[in-house]
Amino acid sequence: MSKLSQFSITSKQKDEFYGFHRTNPGQTINRDIKVIAGNYSVYEYNLGTAFDTSTATYSKSKSIQTEDTNPREIRFGNSGAKMYTVGHTDKHIDEYDLTTAYDVSTATWRTHFNVGNQDSSPQGLNFNADGTKMYVVGTAGRPDLGIAADNVYEYALSTAWQVETATYTDLFSLANEDTSPRSMRFNADGSLMFIMGDDGDDVGEYALATNYDVSTATFTDAFSFNAEDTSPIGFGFNTLGTKIYILGSVGSDVMEYPLVTGFDISTTQAITDTLTFAAATTPSAPSRNARGIEFNTTGSKMYVIMDAGKYIVDGGDDELPITHLTRDRNTMKFYEGNTYKFDVSDSSNTGHEFKFSTTSDGTWGGGTEYVTNVTPIGTAGSAGAYVQIVVPRKTPDPNPGSAVDKLYYYNGKHQLTGGDIYTPEWKGNLQITYTNAVDNIDTRYATKHQEDIFEDSVFWKSGLEWTIVNGNLTVGL
Repeated sequence: MSKLSQFSITSKQKDEFYGFHRTNPGQTINRDIKVIAGNYSVYEYNLGTAFDTSTATYSKSKSIQTEDTNPREIRFGNSGAKMYTVGHTDKHIDEYDLTTAYDVSTATWRTHFNVGNQDSSPQGLNFNADGTKMYVVGTAGRPDLGIAADNVYEYALSTAWQVETATYTDLFSLANEDTSPRSMRFNADGSLMFIMGDDGDDVGEYALATNYDVSTATFTDAFSFNAEDTSPIGFGFNTLGTKIYILGSVGSDVMEYPLVTGFDISTTQAITDTLTFAAATTPSAPSRNARGIEFNTTGSKMYVIMDAGKYIVDGGDDELPITHLTRDRNTMKFYEGNTYKFDVSDSSNTGHEFKFSTTSDGTWGGGTEYVTNVTPIGTAGSAGAYVQIVVPRKTPDPNPGSAVDKLYYYNGKHQLTGGDIYTPEWKGNLQITYTNAVDNIDTRYATKHQEDIFEDSVFWKSGLEWTIVNGNLTVGL
């Protein structure tokens, strides 16, 4: 027998020594799942008929929350090999490389360009046809630098489609027509410029004396969409300019209007279709906050920035942070042998899919769905819907580890929505995985980032005699 000598206990060791408690495997634990705002993403839709929004079906999404928490606009360039967004929070234009043209799931952030020296509230974005010029719409200006509010800014790109090579060259004031400009477009050859304004709830048309030179713009006409939405946030045209699409933030929808003459805003006709993003076929978070709309060149795909949301478990209080392993509030523990039942009937779950994986973010993170003892019942967002999982239990063993080392919950429809699940092994007897026979007794918790769960609490004091055989600790009386 060895004797446990007097020693000092660090805060980490104290948690390990006194963190043992009784648990009862085999219980059924109920959890409530809801979706809350906080994950801005680019939504990609397939259009069954080119440029016909009534034929849109949701395909996938790409989270851009990491780059900016309040993005405002989306554009593509270089034949769909580049994607750009306007970051309102950090005043950046973010650039992404796409390995597959116009497939947002293949987008990887590359770089950004700061436009905050010209405007502290960037809203809209566009490029000329060959990507050698970039345009940014801003509402605040920089009065401290002598730049008034409500402008479109022009930048020259020394390398086409690469925003970090941009140099500010000029601006055009929009203040006479709208004091809250949001988005901009050109016609096919850059002889016309169009600006959407939230102040007048309209799209204004400007003639450019020199193509793609905004400093030569002259206002010619405008068409109001106020009857359909009092706070438009984005717009676009089809290739010929015979259709205009208005993204409304009030209705969280896309409204489609025909034009008698292509790119002649004065010939806009009555609305022909409305696609509302609250529908089950267009999954989204409760606070959708749609902004920015774009199409690929053939009109077979449509893209909108919206808030994809994130899962919240039991109101965010499922597991509180502990001292020696910092956890998010929605990190969970699954005790082996227990059954966990997740209620996904809340309407915020509509269009979402609550899933498990052994890889962070599941299939979005390159992993596969974990389906062992997992039973989904009903449709998320509908009454009575839930997802149940029975956590496997490891046969008692002196070696560290659990039947499932670690799990993650994720959303089958959107990236970056879930969290971590720790799966501590339940045991009836205290087992030690490491000791230096002096004062450094180390449980699996420190080596495996898991907790050892013991049938009964254990209290330590100096002078006790102890032995370890095959990892099993015996303490004398």
